[in-house]
Amino acid sequence: MGSGARSPKSRRLWRSVGKTLPLLLILAISAALRLYGLNWDSGHWLHPDERQIYFVTISLGWPHSLAAALSPDSPLNPHFFAYGSLPIYVLKLVAALVAPLWSALHHPDNLHLIGRPLAALTDLGTVYLTYRLACILRSAPRPARSLPAGDGSPAGREASSRESAVLAAALVGFAVLHVQIAHFYTVDTLLTFTVMLTLNLAADVAQGAGWRRQAALGVALGLALATKVSAAPLFLVVFVAHRTRRTIPNPRSFEIIRRIALTLALAGIIFVLTQPYALIDWQTFLNDTIRESEIARGRLDTPYTIQYAGTWPFLYSIWQTAFWGLGVLPGLIAWAAFGLALIRWLRRGPWTDALLLAWAGPYLLTSGFLRARYLRYMLPLVPILCLLAASLLANLKQRHLRIAASWAVGISSWAYALAFVGLYAAPHPWIAASEWIYKEVPGGSTLAVEHWDTALPLPLELEGAPRRIDQYGVRVLPLYDEPDDAAKWKALATDLADTGYLILASRRLYGSIPRLPDRYPVATRYYDRLFAGDLGFEAVAEFSRGPAWLNPRIAPLPGAAPAAFRPDESFVVYDHPRTLILRNVGRLSADELLRRLGIQGAFLCRGGSSLSDKHDDASAHEHTHRASRRRDYRRIMNS
Repeated sequence: MGSGARSPKSRRLWRSVGKTLPLLLILAISAALRLYGLNWDSGHWLHPDERQIYFVTISLGWPHSLAAALSPDSPLNPHFFAYGSLPIYVLKLVAALVAPLWSALHHPDNLHLIGRPLAALTDLGTVYLTYRLACILRSAPRPARSLPAGDGSPAGREASSRESAVLAAALVGFAVLHVQIAHFYTVDTLLTFTVMLTLNLAADVAQGAGWRRQAALGVALGLALATKVSAAPLFLVVFVAHRTRRTIPNPRSFEIIRRIALTLALAGIIFVLTQPYALIDWQTFLNDTIRESEIARGRLDTPYTIQYAGTWPFLYSIWQTAFWGLGVLPGLIAWAAFGLALIRWLRRGPWTDALLLAWAGPYLLTSGFLRARYLRYMLPLVPILCLLAASLLANLKQRHLRIAASWAVGISSWAYALAFVGLYAAPHPWIAASEWIYKEVPGGSTLAVEHWDTALPLPLELEGAPRRIDQYGVRVLPLYDEPDDAAKWKALATDLADTGYLILASRRLYGSIPRLPDRYPVATRYYDRLFAGDLGFEAVAEFSRGPAWLNPRIAPLPGAAPAAFRPDESFVVYDHPRTLILRNVGRLSADELLRRLGIQGAFLCRGGSSLSDKHDDASAHEHTHRASRRRDYRRIMNS
């Protein structure tokens, strides 16, 4: 039989391979982007949220009895509910299963060797779930005016739907925000995965799936809630799924309510099983949840939310997601598609829009009003944005335009991801800066580091010998302290006058404090004059990695980029910060420093204490908590 006369079975096999191969290629590229450079900080745990999860995981133990397990003092109680317990228990379980096969995991400081691959694989699952959801929604019966573009035949519509699903998966797989967050074991990747799992199962239920998928929907919702309480808008998704269930013509209200109630009851059971101490230790759970909510809304003031002073609700998150999270072209198309979907839904569009917007709309509405506008908060929205963008392009009527636009968006997304992931080829700036300090700064010298930022140098092994920060005299500059008055600056000026080198580990302080000049008038002047060279300090070393445009200079640094191109602090400060080392060449006295900062009579103010008598209780609590965390970090790294 010639090659041109393949059997029907062979032809079906080749068609199946042709359908599957693009998805497999997207998954392979996505996996490579996520797995490359996972040890981006050489095991120093430089992401604070990831580090906190590791500390909590290490502290867990196994209770000796059922009574002990059901007690708030149980060793299984994380005593920490800023996030859900599910990511902590998953990490503990996987580490316990793998440890007998991998001796490195016997050391607690290697926990990232499990956590980060878990994050990468979880996010890879999100890429697949995006593809699957796109296939379900594009193949769902819809009004004629909203059918996908194609040649009009069922086969043509199927091909168009499959192309749209592949593009949606590619956009998520290449999304820089996803690639970056997959390098940290934080709750965001698992939250996004469980959200997409819930949406997939909800789409199945809406299409008439049986009781198994309905039960799985409740399980997925419970897992999402046990990952982070911000998954609560998924309740609306359950309602939409049951309300549009296609196998029940003209469903009665009672039947819909019964099915929804059963799904929510199962979700509640799963939530309790995977986060039991939310009930057993309900007071801690309630306190932590309320406190995190008040910080996110700006009702409880903390230094790490000052960076968002003056930013616009919604617009800041939308622009940051478009420009830095997805890339300009994919990002703008994605948000345009979101807006069109919203308009379509308001005009009684298809149920597929209602299902997606039941999650994305309330989530964007609640997160958009938050004072804390971390870019990673947008991660659970990115798959929806990518799916809508791919659907928008697939609906273009002209075939050549549709193909060209899809390739342009896909290639630009891939190029941006490739440029970003290349930064992991270089050492972390904090490690490079630490090596420089150990080699260039004599032991016993005095270093000034900024409060609320990472204290450099990090503990390292150089030339076979351990090197630690305690071989230097260290002055911590509490620049966030309030009020920003002469009493505070008397102590700061004394420390600055005595120090040999000033270490600015990142933009954390100089990028946030000047945003509140009325609240920090002297500190704002300090940074302006420090970088202008008026305080006697001269930059002697600067460390960064990756293309310069991935972390542009910001005001008050010389050569700052325009404000519109300033990335969110959380996008740059963990894996590619800009670190500056300044030497005290002027050796100005404390009096002269105060004079240059415009402070008069500083020595007559309140005995010269650098800590304000009006220091906010919440800030003091956070100070103690962070100091304890750093002590634990140093203990583990020095062991």
